[in-house]
Amino acid sequence: MPASRRPASRPIVAVTVVAAALAAGSLTTTASAHAASGTPAQASRTASHSAPSSSAAQLTCAINDTSGCLNNTATSTFTTTTSPADADGSGDSFNAADLTRTAGWQSGRTVTIDGATITLPKFGTGTHDNMLASGQTLTLPGSGVVNTGDAVVFLAFATGAAAKGATGTITYAKNNCLNPDGDPTNQDYGLDTVPDWLSGPSSAASITLAHENHSDNTQTSPSPGPKVYAISVPLVCPGSAVSSISLPQFTSGVQAGQPALHILGLGIRPTTATGSGSSAQHWVGTWASVQDTDKVLLSNGSTAAVNSQTLRIPAHVSIGTDSGSGARIHLSNAMGATPVTFHAASVALQDTTAAGATAAAPPVALTFDGSPSVTIPAGGDATSDPVTLTLQQQATLLVSLQVRGEAPAMPGHSVARTPVWVSDHANRTGDTAAAHYTQTTYTGLPYLSGIDVTTSTSNPTGSLVLYGDQSVNGDTASDDGRHHLSDAITNALVNDPGGDSSVDYGVLNAGTDSNSRLPQITNSPNPVNASNPQDRDVLVQGNVRTVLVSTGAADLLNCAGDANTCATDVENGLASLKTRLNSYYTDDSQIYINQQPVTQNSNITVYLATIPPFTAAHPGTAAQEAARAQVNTYLLDNYPGESIDFAAAVSTDGTATSSTVKPADLSDGNPSDAYYVDLAGRYVNDADSGTLIHPPN
Repeated sequence: MPASRRPASRPIVAVTVVAAALAAGSLTTTASAHAASGTPAQASRTASHSAPSSSAAQLTCAINDTSGCLNNTATSTFTTTTSPADADGSGDSFNAADLTRTAGWQSGRTVTIDGATITLPKFGTGTHDNMLASGQTLTLPGSGVVNTGDAVVFLAFATGAAAKGATGTITYAKNNCLNPDGDPTNQDYGLDTVPDWLSGPSSAASITLAHENHSDNTQTSPSPGPKVYAISVPLVCPGSAVSSISLPQFTSGVQAGQPALHILGLGIRPTTATGSGSSAQHWVGTWASVQDTDKVLLSNGSTAAVNSQTLRIPAHVSIGTDSGSGARIHLSNAMGATPVTFHAASVALQDTTAAGATAAAPPVALTFDGSPSVTIPAGGDATSDPVTLTLQQQATLLVSLQVRGEAPAMPGHSVARTPVWVSDHANRTGDTAAAHYTQTTYTGLPYLSGIDVTTSTSNPTGSLVLYGDQSVNGDTASDDGRHHLSDAITNALVNDPGGDSSVDYGVLNAGTDSNSRLPQITNSPNPVNASNPQDRDVLVQGNVRTVLVSTGAADLLNCAGDANTCATDVENGLASLKTRLNSYYTDDSQIYINQQPVTQNSNITVYLATIPPFTAAHPGTAAQEAARAQVNTYLLDNYPGESIDFAAAVSTDGTATSSTVKPADLSDGNPSDAYYVDLAGRYVNDADSGTLIHPPN
């Protein structure tokens, strides 16, 4: 690594775990933190709820067979006589067919959500099918399930109102998690807010269903429909074996109008290290695309569809493979309403002379758990098995996916600025030539969500995730798939006079054109857990060490209040988002005492970017412009060494409060390729100059 990019010591957080006061029906967690960021850590969190009965708190089961912990029936079969169920104390329930037949969540089978494999209960049988959180203990067997990782993912929903401040305990296996003094410890965790199944935000849901069943044998179709959410909590000892997880003591029953916390299942998201000994591999993200629409569109605004055709998608990667030459892909159906099956998939380097859909060599077939095909239910995701493929930095990888049967609507990334090719009605994943492919008029990019490559197991490389709105996504840049902010940063690293022409870490684009990327603050302003879209867009990425957040413009443009109110809302949202992401740990930073892991780990570093001036295509009012200037002043004053002045990089006078973008960075009133080049230059200059406290590595 060039000297100019050598990282400073990373921030260390020491977590001191305090025993839960379960007998009193409350639990208190105290965390002390030391971070060079200068951002105060949350000193303490306390949440109290009515304690459930002692018998409910004694329920124990295995994480992959929760039948012994189920104590509520929330799904029913809608027929002439609806099977009994009561999710909310009023006799209302999910329609089982919406889960099993429409969404593909099969009873008693597993589903992978946000990278974690979760065993589902049986739905619509009239028996218990979820866990009202009342202190149950879920054990993790030593084999047959994932018991090490970087986060626990809960599939949950609330009824009666949002469930807030729920807390529980994670117990590590013997000698698998020590405190800084070298003594064994466990971890208290919190679920800050689990949204209500009906009134909660659809944007954060893992799945939204069409129907609600009622105890009087009627069925309605509320808009939006009942929802299930995925919420993750960070593991303070990533990679250490977990022996059990105790659910929050939140409720012992359902009562109309009273919050109740339901959990369908939970699982541990694996770290990016796989295998052991000579088969050990460490993975890092090199390319990403976030799913933000349930229908990829054509340029004329109609919905794109395929029928037993093969998609060929180009991905302009950042970092290349190491000597292990390993590659794998991630597929997502996160925004889908129905399952999707891929009959076959492959990867190949693009032919640099012919370009387009032409591969440089015969594609390498992909498998999923050893099978050439994979079915991904609605809301789910899948990761391919590794293949051997030498990939150079900034190469273009062609990913080919044959969709089985008809897909009348394809979820994906809505404004990708990337060409996509589609074949005739056949499996063309093995084709080298482009003869059977035609370039589409898709404005979005379906299904493909990420690419990982192998990195050194002894000195692994991390990734930088760019999270935000149009400033990250490059919605108005050239449409060749090579002019997003991630591409501009990769180019800037290669051309950096202080560098060695290498891309030192993965640069991943998690940008979108959605209206808001800021989290809703419904309980604590500083939660230490994450929900979607932050979890699936950022925290699932391969070995993420750094996140650059650039968002807030759309929130200001949508705000009709006075300048101070608009600015304060965005400031609070950015601060809360930073806290959420900062509370997670990098996969490869475990510290050891006497060869045992301890709870001192490097937190993910988070940078906040100032908001560039509004453009002629999206002008703001005087109040909105004043709010933007206030937000930028707040960021620069409160996050020294953790803020990047994107506004100054593209503004007319080079300041954070200038109200106009320099003409050279605009085309027809929108940001041009030069705009993103200037943003990238500001980021790399700040990393080189030592302005940033913890430069990416």
